[in-house]
Amino acid sequence: MLTQVAAGRAYDFSHSVGRGAQSGMGFNQPVACALGKDNAVYVVNRGSESISNVPWNRTGLGARITKVTIGPEAGDEEFISEFSKYGNGDGEFIWGSGVVTDSAENVYISDEWLNQISVFDKDGKFLSKWSALEKEDGVLHGISGITLGPDENIYLTDGRSHEIRKFSKSGEFLTSWGRYGTGNGEFNGPWGITTDAEGDVYVADHLNHRVQKFSSTGTWIAQIGRPGTDRGELHLPTGVTVDAEGDVYICDWSSNGQHPGRVHVFGPDGTFVTSLVGDAENLSKWAQMTVDANADYVKRRREVSLRNAESEWRFAVPTSVLFDNDTDRLMVVDNQRSRLQIYKKLKNYMVPQMNL
Repeated sequence: MLTQVAAGRAYDFSHSVGRGAQSGMGFNQPVACALGKDNAVYVVNRGSESISNVPWNRTGLGARITKVTIGPEAGDEEFISEFSKYGNGDGEFIWGSGVVTDSAENVYISDEWLNQISVFDKDGKFLSKWSALEKEDGVLHGISGITLGPDENIYLTDGRSHEIRKFSKSGEFLTSWGRYGTGNGEFNGPWGITTDAEGDVYVADHLNHRVQKFSSTGTWIAQIGRPGTDRGELHLPTGVTVDAEGDVYICDWSSNGQHPGRVHVFGPDGTFVTSLVGDAENLSKWAQMTVDANADYVKRRREVSLRNAESEWRFAVPTSVLFDNDTDRLMVVDNQRSRLQIYKKLKNYMVPQMNL
């Protein structure tokens, strides 16, 4: 359904942005996005590793940061620029996994392979890089999610050492918490991470099928969701975000009837509200440009049954969610479809009375 109404909230599907592309107008295996100023959005493209017989740090295609602007309506989006590329040099990344911006609109990219943070200005100029590890300890590491707290300190998830690390923006290590396990404050492959307006930290505990909430110093506060595939349960959560009213949005890989992928909404107290499954019934502006340029594409799409067409509307392995409090919009990084799906959280929505 295009509009979901539940527990005094209404979520209305707006539009999708993106298409599959190695460069330019589109994305390639997008994994995360972050807000900039003036409706700018930065998208991390993981790309693919498919070039043989070349050095290990040159095998990737399509890895980059894409900067777009997203206007209020479908078709308002514009491609602005792209920067960075696959590699291990300054300003490059191997497995880009997360992105966040600070108050100056500097862009921080986490690299799951190199275990480092690369910093760029808003125009893509490389500024610096720093290690995302406390120290070299001989333990396997895999830096994944990244977020910025209200105090502009940076929080990272490490999916291989099963811990959270906190750094200053310049890369000074501040503290860490967590270890492998299933108890409160323990993790199994933590992935997405975010903070709320109070500075509390939310972590998508991927293989424990839950989200955990902590204070900014790592004190455990609560668990949101529980393992399972029924309503209000989570299966392999990958991303989490919180809006200004305290509602929590978690994307995971539970089935939506077509693919692995839902976005679950929980209230501030952890009460389940509803789930979104993806509603991109119409192609994005850029995808429609691709179809319109090839008459055979148009013919074949008209041959597809409605049931099969529904597969295209739904999320396919979403990896991140982001809420824009200025516009009341939820953005879902729809990885396998190389797009963002965008929902609007409606204010003062009135359900029409249909008395017959």
